[in-house]
Amino acid sequence: MPDQRINCIFEVEVMRRIGLVSIALIWFCLSCVSTAFGGRDDDDSSAPPKPVPRDVVHIEAYKKYASKSDITETIEFVSHNPAMSFQILDGSYKKLPEVIVKGALLLPRRTEPVPVVVLSPDSGGPGSFYTEWTKPFWKRAISPLLKNGIGVFILDGFATRGISRTYDDQSRYFPPAQFLDTLLAFKALASDPRIDSKRIGVSGHSRGAITSFAVVDRRLTNAVLGEDQYFAAALPMAASCLNFLFQKPKPTPTKVLVLHGSADNYTPAAPCVKHVERMKTAGADINITLKKGWYHSFYGDYKPKNCAQCAYFYKCPFNFLLTDDGHMNMKFREYLKTINEDYERSVATENKGAEFVRLYRKIYPKCGSMGVKIGGGHWRESAKIVSSFFIDALLP
Repeated sequence: MPDQRINCIFEVEVMRRIGLVSIALIWFCLSCVSTAFGGRDDDDSSAPPKPVPRDVVHIEAYKKYASKSDITETIEFVSHNPAMSFQILDGSYKKLPEVIVKGALLLPRRTEPVPVVVLSPDSGGPGSFYTEWTKPFWKRAISPLLKNGIGVFILDGFATRGISRTYDDQSRYFPPAQFLDTLLAFKALASDPRIDSKRIGVSGHSRGAITSFAVVDRRLTNAVLGEDQYFAAALPMAASCLNFLFQKPKPTPTKVLVLHGSADNYTPAAPCVKHVERMKTAGADINITLKKGWYHSFYGDYKPKNCAQCAYFYKCPFNFLLTDDGHMNMKFREYLKTINEDYERSVATENKGAEFVRLYRKIYPKCGSMGVKIGGGHWRESAKIVSSFFIDALLP
């Protein structure tokens, strides 16, 4: 799930692009005061420009992946902030405060309904879809889809929540909230007559890959979409298969390809190999492609590098897999007792903010560690794998 080093790079790039927004906001506030007391006209050319909201910045950047002949639109819908998957399963998420989620829809011009692939972001946030290190990959993956008549919806659940990243605190935007956003994105797209609801796919990297795994489980799709709707295809890239997935999966009839690097020591491939086998046993149409020598963030346009500050927990004596009802497994609950923590209290407080950081700091000395390798420059090959998979899976 974490993407700390590469997403630190992403965040620097995002802030470089939109850092002037804060300055512009200050000037805008000052100009409002001047206008109120000085009677200056709104169209005064000396007034500084209004700041551009982050979600608009991101979405306009996403739309640049489309050609001039494609349709580009901003889609928004109402979502919520569940901290745990059981809140989705039992419907209690609907009692939580509402939040507006947005995304960019890129559609090829066709007379008939078209397939669409939903792209769900990683922990670097919405900016990780268009930095100079990731843009070559996404452009090379998206362009063939549009040319072949497949639309793309790039989801941004971060900006309207007022956050830009989660790699340093996942409680800002818990993965189950992203699961819900992605399922509700499906629902919004499926209601559009220009889109074929039977041919909607999903993909993402790391945190987005966990999402791509999670939303092809019947328990979650049935709870949000009903029994007859589900993703037709899914491609998780470099997922952490120890987090927020069910111990006993109940897969939808989705064609799934898992893409992972065998050298990934941030979110290792072995747990995903096991989860693929669990899904196959449960009847899933799923395969895994392991690329020899590929590390985490293999699609970034830079050579592999060491990340001394990247933390991982896969050597801990527990995992974060879920029981059938969407709660954390008993082994994790028992582990909490050994560090004087209570699972029920954690659920009641949703373990957010300072509580999340406090628990993290208690677990890390016990079994956490730092130091991994990331990157690889495999953007050409990985983009080809992604586009080819969805073209084969979603087109007749």
